[in-house]
Amino acid sequence: MIGYEGEWRRVKTAKTDRGPMGGLAVVVIWEDGGTARFPAGDELLLGSLDPD
Repeated sequence: MIGYEGEWRRVKTAKTDRGPMGGLAVVVIWEDGGTARFPAGDELLLGSLDPD
């Protein structure tokens, strides 16, 4: 799960990629559909549903 701008969403997959200007980004595919691209400077909160 990723928390971004006050909302938690489940992540299907995530990877790093280069943006059009050559900057590093995190690309996320959501379980409920759609994708998002976050610049490497954004703060993302990562969480887990597992009790580990």
